[in-house]
Amino acid sequence: MKFRFQLFLPAFALLSALISLPAQAQDWVRTGSNLGSQPIRMASLDFKPVGGDAQTPALKATFDSTLFNDLRNAGIFDMVSKSFLPPGTPGSPQEINLSSYANEPVNASMAAFGALSASGGRLTVYGWLFDVHNQANPQVLGKQYNEAASMDMARTIAHRFADEIIARLGGGVNGIAETKIYFISTRSGSKEVWAMDYDGENQHQVTHLGTISISPRISPDGSRVAFASLGKEGWSIRMFSLDLNRMVSFPAGTAGNERFGRSDGCHHPPPGIEAIDAGTIFVAHPKAALAIRRDSFGVQTDMPPGIHRQAGDAIARGSHRGGIEPRGRRPLGIGQQQRVSIGQPQLAFT
Repeated sequence: MKFRFQLFLPAFALLSALISLPAQAQDWVRTGSNLGSQPIRMASLDFKPVGGDAQTPALKATFDSTLFNDLRNAGIFDMVSKSFLPPGTPGSPQEINLSSYANEPVNASMAAFGALSASGGRLTVYGWLFDVHNQANPQVLGKQYNEAASMDMARTIAHRFADEIIARLGGGVNGIAETKIYFISTRSGSKEVWAMDYDGENQHQVTHLGTISISPRISPDGSRVAFASLGKEGWSIRMFSLDLNRMVSFPAGTAGNERFGRSDGCHHPPPGIEAIDAGTIFVAHPKAALAIRRDSFGVQTDMPPGIHRQAGDAIARGSHRGGIEPRGRRPLGIGQQQRVSIGQPQLAFT
């Protein structure tokens, strides 16, 4: 009996060790972002209101909350809760006491602060970023903004200042706070192009065409939005200028329109359009590539096409057969005509 008990103890110990290995191994693997360095402890102070304009309090509240949320969403900062901040709102470098932010309970590494004023329909913001542990030369960033006094512009200035801070402290990675998202919504009664900030705020209607619009694409310089729209002559590419805040002309024609020339050979497109694929693919010099449907295959359920962004020599589209049907690595050279069902026209900026 003793012999059996002595054999049982080592076997039980070995079995317990094997069972516990997976649980211990879970602590060896960590996933996430920014794991190689500690996040920067950031104090985002409420900006100091200056002047007695009735708009100032509301503009300041919008600016303060937007800046704090942008920095928190960046993923590289450990944001100090505003309940830990010392009393007072320093509005200039002469008014801030660095030690009160460097020590407990704030224990920050950086502090963003400044002043905001509205006067004569203009919004002025002075913003600073200080290294609170560097008493001799604390200033890391100093910016001044002067824009029209509105809630949207208060948010825009906060986004800009946040991106400046992120670019300075983020190791060369630019922030996304100024990013705009363009999408299609039917809340106005028809499918129109809408826009919003990256965080879902500031949603507003861009187009007012009263028809079906789809597939909005923003130009690289952010000045224009191109989209497909259904008109009396069929689908066509439309262009909206964000600088002019209105539709602008774009000589794209309509899907199935033969005014670009024959569909079975080379042709001469309108001025500013360079033929890439004999009646099917055009390039609007210098920033846009568009596809125009030229076949007559009847009713289709195909999705808008896409052009291979790296190689630029292949077309893919969605198909009613399911999934994405690649059209092969087909050269987009003139004279290489091939009947390809490409559905609705789509513009993709390059």
